[in-house]
Amino acid sequence: KAKYELELKKYKNSVQIKGFRKGMVPMPTLKKMYGKAILSDVINESLQKGLFDYLDQEEINYLGQPLPNKDEDNLNDLDVDGEKSYQFGFDLGLAPKLDVKGVKDTDTYTLYDIKIEDAKLTDEINAARRRFGKKVATDDIIQDMDMIKIDAEEVGGSWKTEFSILVDVIKDEAVKADLKTKKLGDTFTFDVYKLEDKDEKYANKYLLNKPEDNDDIIGADFVGTIAEVSRVEPAEMNEEFFATFGDESIVDEASLTSFFRKDLEAYYNDQAKQYMYREVMDFMMQNNEIPLPDAFLKRYLIEANENVSPDDIAKEFDAFKTNMQWSLQKSHLAKEYAISVSEEDLRKHFTNTVFNYMRGYGNMDYSFISSTVDRLMKDKDQVNKAYEEILANRIFDRIGETVKTNPVAISQEDFMEKVKSLNERVNNL
Repeated sequence: KAKYELELKKYKNSVQIKGFRKGMVPMPTLKKMYGKAILSDVINESLQKGLFDYLDQEEINYLGQPLPNKDEDNLNDLDVDGEKSYQFGFDLGLAPKLDVKGVKDTDTYTLYDIKIEDAKLTDEINAARRRFGKKVATDDIIQDMDMIKIDAEEVGGSWKTEFSILVDVIKDEAVKADLKTKKLGDTFTFDVYKLEDKDEKYANKYLLNKPEDNDDIIGADFVGTIAEVSRVEPAEMNEEFFATFGDESIVDEASLTSFFRKDLEAYYNDQAKQYMYREVMDFMMQNNEIPLPDAFLKRYLIEANENVSPDDIAKEFDAFKTNMQWSLQKSHLAKEYAISVSEEDLRKHFTNTVFNYMRGYGNMDYSFISSTVDRLMKDKDQVNKAYEEILANRIFDRIGETVKTNPVAISQEDFMEKVKSLNERVNNL
């Protein structure tokens, strides 16, 4: 009541009502016109403070947000004189208590040891030489990585077009094999809709150059003349090329090979850990029973999202529930391990990400890297995404330090097959 009366006095001194001088509005008139709105604000403010102070004091872990109990809501029956007492109820979705299985020092997981093949190192070096090479015109026999410009004409029709395409992306293997026997000025036949692994809309726009409002029926068969052929001439293995990697230890082919070996070993060691962590996550999700207040959560989702219907909730609820069960386990472990993420951690994360991206293009403009990091730090979505990534990585690293691992040697090819199968399974969940 004291707070309500104080707010009334403040409002009386500031409001201007026709027929009254400022500050001279009679209190009964003020209450009649604005009392319910002011009292409602005061009550809501008191409710919020009292409710969340209580939840913090009692250390109650809840899901979503407290929802007003509709049977104990008196905001439609307010006494503007402030003489009435009110009682409000709130419904809570209580978070379950957890004892996470699968992350103890008695648990064992397979950790693959991927063997780096010499041929892979050669491929990496050759790819780098192409990446930093220069494009030159050629009239030699066409190769996989050549870019060719084609002047094409419809067989038995009148449509003409021109486009450029990288030989390696051609889907039609018969056409690709035929092209690799040709050179500048030669002709070949092809089905324009089967040339690439794209749909008809793509072929119409990028290969046939057909306007969207054009209704002409164009046949599939074309004769193409090879008008231009360009090829990337690999960079020479010299000082200029070695300097593009930003590592002073790289001075010759041997040191470059060593650099790529370390780089690949670090990459595949991380991939092996990530694969193991996914198996840890699967075990946790399958073996930890996490009961949730389904009815409350469905109500919360409907009340928190204006444009979401009960049917929408029903369709998406299982996925939402699975995600929440995982988030609860993750939060529990973060608290148990005392893991936190600071602003400095976020900046370091963005700096490493941008640095590695720029290094791949041989661009080490540090002022650009710094300005990009500053921009990312102001992007709320990017910061939240980075926070969750850092937190999850630290949790899994702690799990990796805790559980036992069983090292198993495996080839790169076999490991990538396992990763492919895992990704297909995850994407189909």
